Amino acid sequence: MSSPPVAATGADPVAAAAKIDISADPGGAVVAWRAALAATPQGSARRPHVLVNLGSALVGASRSDEALPILTEAQRTPGATPADKARIATMRGSALADLNKLDEAKASLRSAIAQWHAIRPQGSPEEASATNTLATIYFAEGDLDTAERIGRESIDLYRKVAAPEDAELVGSIGNMSTITLQQRKLEASEAYAREAMTIAARVLPEDHPTAIVALTNWVAVLAAQNRRAESVDILKRIAALREKRFGPDYPPLAISYNNLARNLMFLGRAAEGEPYARRAVAIGERTRDPTDQALAAFRDNLADQLVDLGREEESVAIRRQAIAGLGQGNPQRAMRIRSSLGKTLLHMGDDADASEQFATVDAWQAKTLPETHPDRIENAGYRALLAARLRQPGADAALVRILTVTERELFANADPDRRSSFVADHLGRLLEASWLVGDRPAGFRVAQLMALDDAGRAIVAVSARAAARDGAATLVRKRQDLLAQRDMLTQAALRAYGKGNADYRDATAEVGKVDSELAATEAALTAAQPDYAALTRFAALDETAVAQRLGRRQALVMPVPFAGGALTFVVRPDGGAWARSPEGATTSADAAALRASLGLERATRGALADASGEQPRFDRTLAHRVYRDIVPAGLDAALKGATDWILAPGGGFTKLPFAVLVTDAPRGRDDDPAALRATPWLIRKAALMQVPAIAGIGENDAAAKVGDRFVGIGAPLLGGKAAPGDLHSFYRGGAVDRDALAALAPLPQAERELRRMQDALGLQPSLLVGAAATESAVKAEDLRRVRVLAFATHGLVGGAVDKVSEPGLVLTPPAKPDANDDGLLTASEIAGLDIDADWVVLSACDTAAGQSPTAPALSGLARAFLYAGARSLLVSHWAVRDDVAARLTVETASRAAKGEPRPQALRKAMLRLIADPKVTDGADPSVWAPFILVAR
Repeated sequence: MSSPPVAATGADPVAAAAKIDISADPGGAVVAWRAALAATPQGSARRPHVLVNLGSALVGASRSDEALPILTEAQRTPGATPADKARIATMRGSALADLNKLDEAKASLRSAIAQWHAIRPQGSPEEASATNTLATIYFAEGDLDTAERIGRESIDLYRKVAAPEDAELVGSIGNMSTITLQQRKLEASEAYAREAMTIAARVLPEDHPTAIVALTNWVAVLAAQNRRAESVDILKRIAALREKRFGPDYPPLAISYNNLARNLMFLGRAAEGEPYARRAVAIGERTRDPTDQALAAFRDNLADQLVDLGREEESVAIRRQAIAGLGQGNPQRAMRIRSSLGKTLLHMGDDADASEQFATVDAWQAKTLPETHPDRIENAGYRALLAARLRQPGADAALVRILTVTERELFANADPDRRSSFVADHLGRLLEASWLVGDRPAGFRVAQLMALDDAGRAIVAVSARAAARDGAATLVRKRQDLLAQRDMLTQAALRAYGKGNADYRDATAEVGKVDSELAATEAALTAAQPDYAALTRFAALDETAVAQRLGRRQALVMPVPFAGGALTFVVRPDGGAWARSPEGATTSADAAALRASLGLERATRGALADASGEQPRFDRTLAHRVYRDIVPAGLDAALKGATDWILAPGGGFTKLPFAVLVTDAPRGRDDDPAALRATPWLIRKAALMQVPAIAGIGENDAAAKVGDRFVGIGAPLLGGKAAPGDLHSFYRGGAVDRDALAALAPLPQAERELRRMQDALGLQPSLLVGAAATESAVKAEDLRRVRVLAFATHGLVGGAVDKVSEPGLVLTPPAKPDANDDGLLTASEIAGLDIDADWVVLSACDTAAGQSPTAPALSGLARAFLYAGARSLLVSHWAVRDDVAARLTVETASRAAKGEPRPQALRKAMLRLIADPKVTDGADPSVWAPFILVAR
C-alpha cells in the first residue's frame, strides 16, 4: 500500500512531502504532493517546485495522463528556478513517452539535457538521467544503435560525475540491459542486468520498485537464454510484492503477470499461464493508453498462450487487434507482433499470408537492423523455409546464405550457452528447408549445430585450452572456471530471492566479486592470446572431412528430431546418405515411451538380483518401430558392412539407449527370457560409441600421452538401506545433508569391482575405497597421466531428489562436513579438477543423465568430466544393478586391456550377459543395456 503523507498539525506539507522518496513510493508521494499543492496558493514562489514534484510522482506511479497537465501548468507558472525548469522538461519527456508521443518527448528531453548542462557544464546525475530517458525513446522507435549509444553516454556521465549508487543509476544500467537484449547482445545484456541487480541489492530495499525492475530485467535475460525454469518463483514473488504494496491496478504489476505467463508457457504450462496473461491485458486496458506498446505486448503474449492451447483463430484476431491498436506508433513492437502473426499463420498452414507478414517485417528490418541481428536471422529463417515450401526460385541460395550467418553469429564460442531461445526452433526450420530443397550438405551442417549441447561445448572448451599458448592456457581455464562459478552464484542469488531468503544480498555481492576477477582475467587473456576468440569458435564439418577420419567399418550415424519424427545422416568413408522417418511419425514421443517401458524408476545401484517388485515388459515392437524411424530402409545400403557406429544424436535422442533398438521384427513374448535372448538387438549388429561433437572423430590428441596409472575410487562407507530415489532431499539449509548420504545402502560389489578392474588392467594402481574414499582425498589425488579412472558408487541426478541440487557422486560422508568435504562430489567440483585421463569409468547410477531430469543427456556428470579433461567415458543411461555394474565394467576393461577397441569390448560384454541364463533377468534390456561409451 502507498505510504500516507506526513500530516501533523502545524507541519509544513511541502516539507512533509519532500521526505517521501518518489522512486520508492510514488503512490504515497502523489498523495503527499497533492496535499502540498492544496496548501500552496497561486503566486507562491514554491508552487512551480510543488507542481513538478507532483508531476514526477504521477509519472512514477504510471499515471502520465494525469501528470502531463500538471507539468504543463508548472512550465507556465512564473518563478520556477532553472533546476525546476530543467526537471519539468525531463518529466514532460517521460510523460509524453509513456503516452506514445515520441517526437514531442524527444524534443522535451533534448531541451532538458541542454538546460541541465547549462546549470552544471561538467555534467550532473540529472543530465545523465534525462539522457537515459532519451535512450529509451529511441529504443521504443526501434533505433537500437542510437539507443545503445545514448544509453552508454548516460552511464558514462553517471560515472564521470561520481553519482551515488541509487535508484537512478540502477534504472539506467537496467535500461541498457533491455536495449542490448533487444539487440540480442545477450552477453552484454546479462552483464548489465547482473550489475544492476548487484547494485540494487546493495543500496535498495528488495521491494523498491527500481530493485524489482532490475530483477525483472535479469529474468528477461534468463528467458532470452531459454533458462525460464529459474525465474518462475522469482516472478511470482515480484508480482506478490507489487500487488501487496501498490494494489491490483498498479501498471507494472501487469508486466510481472505478463512475464510470468510467458515463462509458464515456454515451460509447457500454458493452461496455468493463460489467466496471468489475461490479468496483464485487463490491467493494461484499465490503466494504459489504447496505443501503448506495453498493452500491445500483453495482447501478443496472450495470443501466444492461445496458440499453445490450440486456439489459433482466436490468437490471430487478438494479434490483428494489437497491431491495429498501435497505429503508426512504435513500429518496432508492431513488427514483432507481425512476426508472431506470421508464425501462427505458418503453423495453421496459411503459407501465403505468412509469407506476406514476414516480407513486411523484412522490409522494415532491412532499414533498421544489421543482417547479423538475431531478429533478422530468425526472420530470414522463416523466409527460407517458406521459399522452400513454395518452391520459389533461389530458395537453395537463400538457405545457404542464412545458414552461414547463423553459424557465424550464433555459434561463436564455447562459453556457457547464452544463445537466444529461438535458436533451436530456427535450426529446425533450416533443417526442413534443407530437406525440401534437397541440400544434404546444408542439412548436415544444421544437424551438427542442433546436436551441439553442453557436453559438446565442454569439448570445444577443452580444445581451446589445448590450442592456447603456454602462458595463456592457464588463463583460458581460469576464465572458463570463473564463468561457471558466476553462473552458479547467480542462480543461488535468484533462488534466494525467489524464496525470500535473507542471504540474497550476500549472494549478489559474491557475484560482483567474481565479475571483477573475471574482468581482470579477460584483460590478461586478451594481452596473452589476442586471438582467443577464434580458438573457441565452433565450426561444422562437411561430409568429406568426416569421411576422411572414419575407418573402413565405421559409420557416423546422426539422427536429429524432424517434424515429430527423425532425420538421420549417415557418413561412411566412401560417401554419405540421409533419410527421414515416414510422414506422421512420432519418433520423439516413442523414444520417451521406450525409455519408460524399461521400468527405470525402480532400478538402483545396490538393488541385487533378488530385488522385489514386478519388472514391466519392455516393448520390443516399439523398439523396432523407433529403429526403423531413425534408420529408414533407405539407409540400409549406406550402413552395409558397418560394425562400429559412431552416434551423434541431437535433441531428445541423446537420452535414447540405442543398444536396445530392435533391427528386425521381434518374435515371441516380450517377457520370455528365451525370446529376449534371441532378439535382434542393435548391439548385435554393431558396437556403439556416442560423441557430443563430431569435430574430434578420428583425431589423435597430440598433446595427450596415455598414462600408465589406474585410479579406482568408490565403495563408500554407508550404513543405511535407502536407494537414492527413496530420500526426499540430500540438502538441509542449503548444505549437503550428511545423515541423508549416510542413510544410503552400501554397495557390496563395488570394492571387488574396482580390485578386479585393477588386476585386469595391470597398471600402476591407486585405490581410494571404503574409509579412504572421501571427497578431500579425491581432490588431493593426482589425476594426471591416468590411463583409467574408475568410480564405483551411487550417482545422484541433479534435481531428481531435490530440485535445487546438481548431479554428484556419493563418497564416504565425513564426521564433520565442511566446504571441502561434505561427502558429495558434485558436477561443479568435478569440473574444477585437473584430469588427464584417457578413460573414465563411471560405474554408478544415471551418470549419462543431464544437469536435471529435463536437461539434455550428458549435460551433468559426463559434461563435467569432459570439461575437466577426460578423453572418453563409460557412463550409464539409468540406475545400474550392483552385480551387473561390476560384471560389465570389469569385463569391458579386461577386454580393452587385451587390445580390443572399447566399443567392441563393451558390446561383447553385453552380449555375454544377455546369453548367460545364470543371471536373473540378464536378457532384459533394463539389466544389460545401461552403459554407453562417450568419446570426445
